[in-house]
Amino acid sequence: MKRILFSLLAACFTALGCSAQPKGKVVYEPVRFEDGTPVEGDAEADSLFAKDRFVTDTTVTEKGDSLFTVRHAGAFVRMQMDGLPAGVDKVLLVPVVGEARTLPVTGTGPMILWMAKEPGVLTAVAAVAEAPDGRLWSARLSGRNIEPGVAYRWTGTLLPPEAPDAGLRATPLPATLLDIDPGEYSGITWLGGNQYAVVDDNLKGGGILRFAIPIDADGNVGPVLRQAAPGTEAADGKKRDTEGVAFVPSESKLYVTSEKHQEIRAYDLNGHDAGTALKVPKDLKGIVDNQGFEALTYNENTGLFWTTTEAPLKADTFLPRILRLQSFDREGKPSRRYFYQTGEPTQTSQKTVAYVFGVPALAALDDGRLLVLEREVYVPQGSLWEKLQGAFTDIHIYVVDPVHDTAGILRKSLLCTFTTGALNLANFEGMCLGPVLPDGRRTLVLIADSQKGSGGLTNEYVKVILFR
Repeated sequence: MKRILFSLLAACFTALGCSAQPKGKVVYEPVRFEDGTPVEGDAEADSLFAKDRFVTDTTVTEKGDSLFTVRHAGAFVRMQMDGLPAGVDKVLLVPVVGEARTLPVTGTGPMILWMAKEPGVLTAVAAVAEAPDGRLWSARLSGRNIEPGVAYRWTGTLLPPEAPDAGLRATPLPATLLDIDPGEYSGITWLGGNQYAVVDDNLKGGGILRFAIPIDADGNVGPVLRQAAPGTEAADGKKRDTEGVAFVPSESKLYVTSEKHQEIRAYDLNGHDAGTALKVPKDLKGIVDNQGFEALTYNENTGLFWTTTEAPLKADTFLPRILRLQSFDREGKPSRRYFYQTGEPTQTSQKTVAYVFGVPALAALDDGRLLVLEREVYVPQGSLWEKLQGAFTDIHIYVVDPVHDTAGILRKSLLCTFTTGALNLANFEGMCLGPVLPDGRRTLVLIADSQKGSGGLTNEYVKVILFR
């Protein structure tokens, strides 16, 4: 019986990509899962274990999340996934940090796995199953700190990809053409009043600029003024390809992403390097060239930063269009991480002079939810006229809820969508929350990156979206 127990645990452990093996001698007394009565004989115990109907019990642990303890140097985890769609023959297990593993589904009912692991932190896992209709059902199995000699239960229910209604309603207002010098304005954050910090990815240092963007009681944008921050004007060295920016009021600092270096550095409000940075996990630096950190947001109420790469990491080929949303705490340390899947692009980069697809911006709400901007820009080859006729930008802004959503891939609900074309082509890359209007509606402010006008294809725009 002991050999069978060890072989089953080791098999699941190996399948999940864990290398350590349990050490020490297991002392166990099989009992029935249903009522805790003892099991007589190894043959009956073997049969019950194969059916996952008993637990090994020496003393009942005081931990509310534990099933049983065994006198053993290793820790044990029982993973159960309910809600498997009919017709599914495999489940993908994807740790939020680490490689994915595919495990076969046998039989009907809940999918149950055992694994043994050395004590320590066991990261959260997304369980993903593709239904016959192509939809991805998923569950998030939360991570925890596991101790030796203790058995823990992970239970998750696979959910369909459709998100519940977010309860928000949005009104996109017409974009405002700006009478300012063309630039590459890729990120924006609200400083209060009519003041904003904007980053230009073609400038040195933090690339920080100051914008005055007046917004009236109806959400209309008045004349916009722009000036360079002193630290940006004095910066030397190479360009850092700054893409996203977030303001932390309690520190009076700006945090700026460098897509070139996959860094998030702090600057003062005048654009001078403050000498600190968020501690970016190493695995998030394995980006596809020029498709790294563009998005950055911070919310003073939750005390969390959020970022993600514009496109999937090089190693993330287990599912199409999967991004890792990473949060950081007030001290700049990595916090929780979640999976997000973008929609399908409508075009490809073939026969184009410009094509981008992905997530360039996030905005964090006070209740922990996130607004995610997905953007596709398409400019075909040809004459200027042909380019104008065929070019478009599709924008979709979604709401996700990392706080309450138990899906392994965050479910998203559409807040709003719009398209720009020949007469108003705008590559909206920056997004932030703005002021609350007198009637209670919140403003969401978007700024476009024209790539210095793109040879006459586009201009500088600001767009306000009202929501509540």
